[in-house]
Amino acid sequence: FVVPAVQIRCVKGDLFSCPSTDALAHCISEDCRMGAGIAVLFKKKFGGVQELLDQKKKTGEVAVLQRDERYIYYLV
Repeated sequence: FVVPAVQIRCVKGDLFSCPSTDALAHCISEDCRMGAGIAVLFKKKFGGVQELLDQKKKTGEVAVLQRDERYIYYLV
């Protein structure tokens, strides 16, 4: 079993200015409140709280929103 090489690149700047085809991910609580930290910015930029709640994800699962070409992963 061979693991492919992984390249990690550190980029400084505004997370939300990345190309619109890049996926984004962040952690949220199971209630999808997003009331603190970077979660507030995700909620303002992408909305979709009810869409997330409708997915009924539990702790340890992943909810997903699609906005145009971008996927946003919410790690519950």
